[in-house]
Amino acid sequence: MNADEPARDADAGHRSIRSTWMISALTLASRGLGFFRLILLVQLFASMRWVSDALIFAFRIPNLFRNLLGEGALSAAFIPVFVRENEREGRASASELASQVFSLLALGSALIAVVGAFVCLVLDAVFGLTEELTLALRLTAFLLPFMPLVCLAALLGGMLQGLRRFALPAALSIILNLGFIAGFGYVYFIRAGGNLAGLSPGDAYVVAVFVLLAGLVEVAVQLPALKALGIRLRPALTLTHSGLKTIFAAFIPAALGLGLVQINAFVDSLIAGSLSLSSPGAMTYLEIGVRYMQLPLGVFGVAIATAAFPEFASAAGKGDDKQLLGHLVRAVRMSLFLILPASAVLIAMADPIIRLTCQRPDLAFDHAAVYRSSLVMILYCAGLIFYSFRQILVRVFYAKGDYSYPVKAAVVMVFVNLALNLTLINVRDPFLRHFPEYLRYWNIDPSAFPRDMRLNEAGLALATMLTAVADVAVLLLGAYSRLGKAFRGDFDPKRLTELGHTALRMAGASIALGILVYLYRNSIPYEPGFLRLLERVLVPCVLAAGTFSIIGSVLPLPEMREFLYPLFRRRKSRPSETDAGTSEK
Repeated sequence: MNADEPARDADAGHRSIRSTWMISALTLASRGLGFFRLILLVQLFASMRWVSDALIFAFRIPNLFRNLLGEGALSAAFIPVFVRENEREGRASASELASQVFSLLALGSALIAVVGAFVCLVLDAVFGLTEELTLALRLTAFLLPFMPLVCLAALLGGMLQGLRRFALPAALSIILNLGFIAGFGYVYFIRAGGNLAGLSPGDAYVVAVFVLLAGLVEVAVQLPALKALGIRLRPALTLTHSGLKTIFAAFIPAALGLGLVQINAFVDSLIAGSLSLSSPGAMTYLEIGVRYMQLPLGVFGVAIATAAFPEFASAAGKGDDKQLLGHLVRAVRMSLFLILPASAVLIAMADPIIRLTCQRPDLAFDHAAVYRSSLVMILYCAGLIFYSFRQILVRVFYAKGDYSYPVKAAVVMVFVNLALNLTLINVRDPFLRHFPEYLRYWNIDPSAFPRDMRLNEAGLALATMLTAVADVAVLLLGAYSRLGKAFRGDFDPKRLTELGHTALRMAGASIALGILVYLYRNSIPYEPGFLRLLERVLVPCVLAAGTFSIIGSVLPLPEMREFLYPLFRRRKSRPSETDAGTSEK
């Protein structure tokens, strides 16, 4: 073994940990602005809800292509090849590859946007649709130019991530949310003079202009950063780089796998929509649960996987499965350390959080609605660790250039999810069945629950959780078969022992934390006033943070020292890492 290998591995670990925390902080800021943006949208167009619906619909179309062409399949196929090209052939070859992919994406996405806008305008002109549908189609056509911009911004962000620069890519969503907020501010204060009655449907187009400007800014701010790192992009219509073939071969199965994940979400939406016909509110309760589940998943789970991906790609590019396995173990341990406590707190605090954010003194969002939303949130959050594991494991396959196995697993999971959905929505709610005093305590009419108190939308959340468990199990089997030699070789068995100890410690600490938070929240009596509801959420959460710190000191939890302290530790540059193109600044 090379004498410098442990030191290099430690440096990579500290770099990955610090990057994860940076991404988490920026993601948290972005999600906060996203919630604020949603509140503004609803409040500004409260009397014209069809306008807000049209704006949301129009924005979802370019967002879908961003997931497929930008942040999703193309980045997964591009980053490993880009990292290997940069490490083996240098900046010049990596710049040539990046230029050709950038040019191809710009032309392809622009063509899709033009065709899509033309189709929308033709549908509007030919069929003479209602005012609501006309606005939705015209807004979609107006916003489709945002699609190539956001796809290119995501690709540029992938280049920066491949060069282990994570701050700017993680901040892109902040720029987008600020664009939305600026648009809302402009139409309210400038066009409407601070009077909601002065708003009109045409103001949605003004907001769309600010969104397009935000897309331009997302692209523009990244180009100088890449140039400073030695990546110089230029128009390149001659697609001759040898790495393109590898990217194309990887992109198709990656896009298929991501598309299957979207199919799962789409099927859930269709079933929830059908449930809403017989049980009003099912779609709303499901959306609330998803929103809260995605907060820690984006802040921690996706951040860990994003920061680890370049390390995976680098190790796989060198054919070093031992190093790749080490990075995988570290990412899983960090996920256990961050996700399990967050899950425990959200599960224990689901009811007070829903009451604070959704329930009002008029009780239009009544106690039965709080219960149904809370149950969905609890079931989603119970599967958070598995959603996080999947983010990490899929990137291991992508780093090794194996895109077919995750796709095969995704195909199986589509059918597993559908079968579980159709089964579990009809299962009776076990809590209400055995504890009817809950109904009496909140004075809830049993008729407020669907079909004799069946799970309904909560069954969809439970199906999603169980599907994630099965998916992770299948991916683990595949990862073991591909990294088996590293397991059986000279990989330090202490690393796997540490993983087991981390799982046991964090499971015990999280269960204790959840119980204590539940007791804290119940010690504060329920009152419908806003300040009382806020107290019932903030006080237990502050106490939870203090309790977790005490638990970490008493047990102790070495993960706190390993994953928190590097955040505040000044990193020393190693001589081998100080070349101008790759040194950390």
